[in-house]
Amino acid sequence: MKHHLFLIFLILILIVTSCDKKFDDNTIAYVDGEKYTLEDLSDYYSADYLKGVSANVIKERVTDYINMIVASQYLKETGRFDDYLLKYKIQVKKAREYAQALYDHEVFKKLIDDETYDELYNRIKSQKLTYHILITYKNPRNPDVERTDKEAFVLINQIRRRAKPENFESLATEYSEDPVTRNKGGNLGWVRAGQMIAAFDSALFATKAGQISPPFKTSYGYHIIFPKQERSLAVKSREEEMPRLKVLARKLWPERFLERQQEYIDSLTQENPLTLYPSGIESFYSVFDSLMSQRKNVFETLLDMPDTFLLAEYPGVKIGKDWVVDYMAFFLDHEKFPRFKSVEDLTAFVQDNHILDLLVRTGSRLDVVKGENFQRKINRYILKTAHAYYYSVVIYEGIDPTEDDLARYYVRHKSNYMMPKQVLVQEVLVSDSLLAREIHNKLMEGADFASLAEKYTERPVGKRNRGLLDPFHKGQYGEMGKKAFEMKPGDLSEPILLKDGRFSIIQVIEFYPEAPMAYDTVKKKVVQDYMREKQSEAKENAFLTLYEKYDVQINPLYKK
Repeated sequence: MKHHLFLIFLILILIVTSCDKKFDDNTIAYVDGEKYTLEDLSDYYSADYLKGVSANVIKERVTDYINMIVASQYLKETGRFDDYLLKYKIQVKKAREYAQALYDHEVFKKLIDDETYDELYNRIKSQKLTYHILITYKNPRNPDVERTDKEAFVLINQIRRRAKPENFESLATEYSEDPVTRNKGGNLGWVRAGQMIAAFDSALFATKAGQISPPFKTSYGYHIIFPKQERSLAVKSREEEMPRLKVLARKLWPERFLERQQEYIDSLTQENPLTLYPSGIESFYSVFDSLMSQRKNVFETLLDMPDTFLLAEYPGVKIGKDWVVDYMAFFLDHEKFPRFKSVEDLTAFVQDNHILDLLVRTGSRLDVVKGENFQRKINRYILKTAHAYYYSVVIYEGIDPTEDDLARYYVRHKSNYMMPKQVLVQEVLVSDSLLAREIHNKLMEGADFASLAEKYTERPVGKRNRGLLDPFHKGQYGEMGKKAFEMKPGDLSEPILLKDGRFSIIQVIEFYPEAPMAYDTVKKKVVQDYMREKQSEAKENAFLTLYEKYDVQINPLYKK
């Protein structure tokens, strides 16, 4: 019998343990039976980032990642991805990435080749301790300078012929016309790539440490530079640094980019001319303006409009309500939406966004946006945005207190809404120490405080009320307030020297004990405190509920 019971017990243990998922070092969690690994985690947080953080931070990132997974799963199951705030944020992100991909393809790739990216990448790997000499000439930046361009060029070449590493600082002190660095021997400090204007940047990184550059010209004048030392900077891989390299390229050659950008946009608009339909625009505006007179939210008004208008078109695209909504969605993160105040405003909106629509649609057809890297970037954004939406919108829904809820909350937390102990005083405030002493003596002899205050006090509220101040609590009125709380009712103070040099003489009338403030006077704060408490509770419970719903099991190695 004992053996039989033991066998049943063993079978039960095996059944229970077989339900738990098996973890290896690479598995971070199971969600609804689906395995998530370190590779999945590094798709969201870069592998280089994860290598550089502590074990505790890894655990935090695992929790954050799994929270994003379950929040996203919940939103999909409940159809909340169609909520317009979430739906259009994701749509706008894709549109921006399509336009950026096209810009990279048609502008960057036309102007910047791999060799140039290598050069820029090498620049960001170091910074240089830089000295320079500036010789100015008459131009719009230096209108008061008498020297001509030719004279400045001759002078900078003369200085260059004399310049050596050992005398560069003394020459800068003697000749340089940069008012900021001249008295420091021309010392600009440690300079990184992109920190200076384009011509200066190029000259600096073309000059080896310890050497002196040839003269070169900028809008400031003619320069020679001396990078005295060079030191290395920590950088990521070229691929990871690509956004920074693109910013640097645009800073170094802005004219090239603007010219190519305009050239490409012109070619797109010529191939896809916009045809406006004034009657359709007028009808659309009339309905929009009528609806907006009844509400405030521009975006929701547009969503409620009928999709029966044709405002404009270009080859392959008809512009109606949905098109306007798509491009108004670009303002979802702004405090205010642009509101169409006239037919002309609406017309301008269509014309301006015609160009953006061309860029988005053309970019969406590129091969690069169909690749894994692009989709991975979009998926990261979707996860992050869905999590934020769940966290800040969905879990707070239903927290809508009634008047009874707020009143009960106030009673339970009445100690948080107390009026602190206050003191009521009358005061005479004067600037002259002798007058202050004279007034004090008169008061000691029985003179009427109110009459003296009305005649002498310099505090406006005291002047109006014959010396009587509104009740105040500790921390108010500086030294005078501090002294008041040390006194007793009926006490008269000596003249009190204040920070502004004036003198205050006070008499304490009475103290008001600490007491709860009336509900109506603190209702706004009660609402804020109630919402904060309930939102905190909702946050704590929300993910516990989702973890149970989706049977989340986190590897103990990665659990916080």
